[in-house]
Amino acid sequence: MSPQQKTIFSGKPLRLPHQLEKFSVIIVPGLRNSDEHHWQSLWQAQLPNSKRIHVDDWATPSLEQWKAGIATELAQLDKPAILIAHSFGTLASASIASEFPDKIAALFLVAPADPDKFSIAQQLPQTALPVPAKIIASSNDPWLSDSKAAYWALLWGADFLRLKGVGHINSESHLGFWPDGIRELQGLIRKQRARQAKQFHKATNTHKTADIHKATDPHYSTATKSPELNYAA
Repeated sequence: MSPQQKTIFSGKPLRLPHQLEKFSVIIVPGLRNSDEHHWQSLWQAQLPNSKRIHVDDWATPSLEQWKAGIATELAQLDKPAILIAHSFGTLASASIASEFPDKIAALFLVAPADPDKFSIAQQLPQTALPVPAKIIASSNDPWLSDSKAAYWALLWGADFLRLKGVGHINSESHLGFWPDGIRELQGLIRKQRARQAKQFHKATNTHKTADIHKATDPHYSTATKSPELNYAA
């Protein structure tokens, strides 16, 4: 890894998981975007295969605009992406994943904003998400209580971690490169890879079964059609 791909924190070189090199990564900030001191920006600087969404007005919370920004980036990819989202961006990420699960490898959702503050709770998924997800909250986050964050994690079937006293887990939390976050991201990637291996094994068995059926029934077909990513805000 080149010197540009290292960040020094507390005297130790820190690196993002090398497994990320095999994925497309989309950075989904919250309101007012993430500044250069935010862990999202520091991570993105290490990931040449990552993209940050664009929205026209970062100061106005619009679920549809955030979703459109994610969809625009996904449409340019030829493989599922890991979404690394913060605050309001986590709400849009969960929503888009429920609509286009084939485009999403996993969701890393940090410090979700309270959807009730924006009157969009009913617009969010109300059942388990179809992709691996991790929600990380803080005990003193002014944007969402840890108990409500745990509620959404339970509803979405996401792994949940509560941190103590780190606010909104942003630049003002002074986390720097956020090494604890890297370790949590590593765990999510391991879970996604295990799920992928399980799906591959299942698909292999399905194909074997299909081959048997095709040998006896020429009209047999297992073809299915995935939803097209044609999202407009």
